[in-house]
Amino acid sequence: MAVRKHIESKIALARLALGFERIWAALLWPVLIAASLLCLIFSGLLPALSANLRLVTVIALALAFLWSLKPVLRLTWPSRHAAMRRIEEKSELAHRPVSAHDDRLPEGTVDASQFAIWQEHKFRQLRQLENLRIGQPRSFWRDLDARALRVPAALALLASLLLGQGSLTANFKDSFAVAPRAEAQGLSLDAWLKPPSYTSRAPLLLTGLAMSERLKAGEDIVVPENSVLTLRLSGADAPDVRFHDLANADGGEIVLASKNRTDKGVFQSETKLTRPVRARLMDGGTEVASWPIMLIPDQPPTVLITEDPAGDGSGTLTVKWKTADDYGVTGIVPEFSLSDTQEDGLGIDGNGIFLYDPPKFPISLRKASPKAEAGSTTANLAEHPWAGFMVELALEAKDAAGHKAPSEMRRFRLPERLFVKPLAKALIEQRRHLILKPEEQGQVAQMLEAVLAYPEGLIEGSGNYLAIAAIVSRLKATASQDDVDVAVNMLWRTAVGIEDGNMASARAELEALRRELERALAEGASPEKIAELMDKMRGAMDRYMQSLMQEMEKRIREGTLQQDDRPGQSISPEDLKNMLDMIEQLAESGANDAAREMLSQLDQILRNLQPGMQAGRPQRETPLSKMLDELSELMRKQQGLMDDTQRMQPGDDELFEPEGDSGRQGNRYSPDALAEQQLQMRELLDMLMRRLGEQGLDTPQSLGEAGKNMEGAEGSLRGEDRDGALDQQGEAMAKLREGARGMAERLLQQGQGQQGSYGRHGEARGEDHDPLGRPMRSYGEDTGPQEDMVPSEHMIRRAREILDMLRARANEQQAPKLERDYIDRLLRGLY
Repeated sequence: MAVRKHIESKIALARLALGFERIWAALLWPVLIAASLLCLIFSGLLPALSANLRLVTVIALALAFLWSLKPVLRLTWPSRHAAMRRIEEKSELAHRPVSAHDDRLPEGTVDASQFAIWQEHKFRQLRQLENLRIGQPRSFWRDLDARALRVPAALALLASLLLGQGSLTANFKDSFAVAPRAEAQGLSLDAWLKPPSYTSRAPLLLTGLAMSERLKAGEDIVVPENSVLTLRLSGADAPDVRFHDLANADGGEIVLASKNRTDKGVFQSETKLTRPVRARLMDGGTEVASWPIMLIPDQPPTVLITEDPAGDGSGTLTVKWKTADDYGVTGIVPEFSLSDTQEDGLGIDGNGIFLYDPPKFPISLRKASPKAEAGSTTANLAEHPWAGFMVELALEAKDAAGHKAPSEMRRFRLPERLFVKPLAKALIEQRRHLILKPEEQGQVAQMLEAVLAYPEGLIEGSGNYLAIAAIVSRLKATASQDDVDVAVNMLWRTAVGIEDGNMASARAELEALRRELERALAEGASPEKIAELMDKMRGAMDRYMQSLMQEMEKRIREGTLQQDDRPGQSISPEDLKNMLDMIEQLAESGANDAAREMLSQLDQILRNLQPGMQAGRPQRETPLSKMLDELSELMRKQQGLMDDTQRMQPGDDELFEPEGDSGRQGNRYSPDALAEQQLQMRELLDMLMRRLGEQGLDTPQSLGEAGKNMEGAEGSLRGEDRDGALDQQGEAMAKLREGARGMAERLLQQGQGQQGSYGRHGEARGEDHDPLGRPMRSYGEDTGPQEDMVPSEHMIRRAREILDMLRARANEQQAPKLERDYIDRLLRGLY
C-alpha cells in the first residue's frame, strides 16, 4: 500500500509539471505585450501622450493582449497516461513499468498458476519503481521566441521601474484617464526662507504677492548663506525638489542636503543652501514653482591685537584687542607659543619647559555676538612655568557659522611676579631651574637643603620650614615628570606664602570668588546666585582687609614700613564696600556689562593694593568744570523734554493732565507748553555760551548748531508737528554731546598743564588712573562711553524706576496703540 501511494503522488506531481510547462509556453506573448504596456506606463511616456493618442495605444495593446490569450484558452490538462510516460522517461525505465501499474488480468480466465506468475511479475515491477523521478519543469520560450524579444522587454521594464519619472501610482492613473489631467489643480503651497538665527533676519515668504511681483520683474532672491529653504506642498501626486547651480554657466542639476518627507499627503522639505541655486518644485513632470536664490557670503571674523601685550609686577598680563564680524563674533581664544628667540639669544637653555602646555585664559565679550567690539582682557599668568620667557601670542576669533580667523602674532615677554623677600626669590630661582632642567632635581634638592641648614633669620615660622622640607623630600623621591610638576607647584605656593604672609590665602579666596562672580555675570545667572556670590565676596573682602592690616602692623614692627611713608592716595574698606554694593545694584537692574566693568576695576585696585594704604582724594572745582556740570544738567532736561514730546498727541485732551508736582499747571503735554520749555532750554544754552566767551574760552561750534536745532524744534512744537520736533530735538542732543565732549577734553588738557590740580571730573596731572589703578572720570555723565562707563547710584535707581514704569504702561490695554508700540520699541532696545 505504501508503494502504491508513493506512485500515485509521483503521478500527480508529474501532471502538475506538465500542466505548468503548457501554461508557461502559452503565456509567452501575453507576458511580452503586458511588459510593453507597463514600460510605457512606468516610464511616463504613456501619461505624457495626448488623451486620444493614449486611448488608441491602450486599446491596441489590449486587443493584442486578448489575441495572445488564444493558446491559453486551448489548453487541456495532462492525462494520467502522459504523466506516467514522463515519469518513465525521466527515470529511464524500460518496458514501461509505470504505465503497466494499472494493468489487470481478465476476470474468469485466470487459474491459480497464472495468478501466481502475475503476482511475481507485479512484485518485480514494484521493486523497479522505488526511485521514480519527475524532473524539473522546463521553459520552451527559447524555442517559441527565436528572436529573443523577451530580453529587451525585461530590461526595458526594469529601467522604467528604476528611472521613470513620477510615482508609479500617479502614472498608472494618468495612463487610463479619459480626460486630460488638470495641471497643478488643488495644490496648496507654502514656501519660505529662514536665515540663520545669528543673522537676526526675519524669514522671507516666497509665496506672497510681493514676492510674485519681484519674480515677474526678474529679480533674484538674496538671503544670507546657510539659510534654510522650507517647502510644504499638499495635493500633489509626485512632489519633488530639484536644484540647479547658478554659479556655473551650464546651470546643471546639483544635490543639496535635504530632509524630505510625506505625511498624510503633505510633502515637506528642508534644505540648507550653501551655494546660489535655482530651486524648482516639481509635481511629476510639471513645475509647480521656481525661485532663483542668491546668497550673501558669510565672511570670516577679524581680530587684531591693538597694542603690544604688557604686564605688571604682579604677573598680570593685559591684552588689548578689537574684533569684528558681519553677523557677530561668538568667541576669542588666545593661542600661545614659545618664541625661538629669547632675551639672552636664540633658543632656551633647557628642554623641560616644552613639557608644559601653553597658558590659557578666557576672553569675555561684553555683549552676546557683537558685530564689532574693542576691549582689554587681563589675566594673572605669573604661576605658569612660561612666565618670564619670550612668547608669541595670536588671538583666534570665531563666528556663529564656525568660521575662524587668527590675528597677527605678537612677540613679548610673558610677565612674571616680582618677589622682594630673599627667601621667596631664592625659591622662585630654584623653581625656574627645575622647570628648565627637570633631570637636575637632585641639584635643586641640595640647594634647598642648604637653605634649611641655616634657617635662623632666613625662614620665618615653622610652616615655611616644613613646606621647604616637604619639597626636598618630594624631589628626592621623584619618579616621573608628574612628581616634578608637583614640586614646581609647591615651590610657587611656598614662595607666594613667604612673600605675602597672611595675605596669601585671603587673596586667593577673594580672587577665586571674583572669577566665579565674573563668570556668573557673563552667563546671566539668576539674581539669587548673584546675591549669594556677593555675600561671599563681602566676607572674603573683610578677611582680606584684615590680613592687610595684620601685615601692615607686622611690617611696621619689623621696620620695613613706616607709618609716615604710607601713600596719600589709596583705598579704604568703605570704598571697597561701596563698590561691591554698586556691583550688586548694577546686576539687579540688569546692567551686567557695567557690573563686569566695575568688577574689573575692583580687581585692578586689589592687585595694586599694598599694606598700609589709606584713602585720600583731594578735589578742586574749576570754572570750566562747573560749566560742564551745567551743560550736563541741560542735556538731562532736554532728554526729559524729548520724552514729553513723544507723549504729545494734538487733539487728545485726555492726555493733557495737570502736573502740580512740577510747578506747571495746565496741559503739560500740550504743544504750547512743550514749546515754552524748549524756548527756556535754548535761552539756558545761550547764557552758557556767553559765559564761555566771558571766560575767554572758545565756544564749541556744535553748541551753536544745537541752539539752531532747539529753535527748529520750538517751531515744530508750535505747529503741532511732533515727528519734526523729535527729529530736531534728537539733532540737538547729538550736538550737545559733541560740545560736552570737546569741553571735557579741554578740561583734561587744563589738568595736564597744572601739576597737582584736581577737577570736578577727577583729572589728576593728566592721568586716566590714580596710583591704585582706578579709572578716573575724564568726561561728564552724558558725554559718551569713552571712560565713564559705570553710572552713579542715582542714575541706576532712576533707570530702575523708568524701567518699571515702562513695563507697567506697556501692559495697560487702554493705552493708545501708538504709545504702546513706542514703549515696545524702547523695551526691545533695552534687552
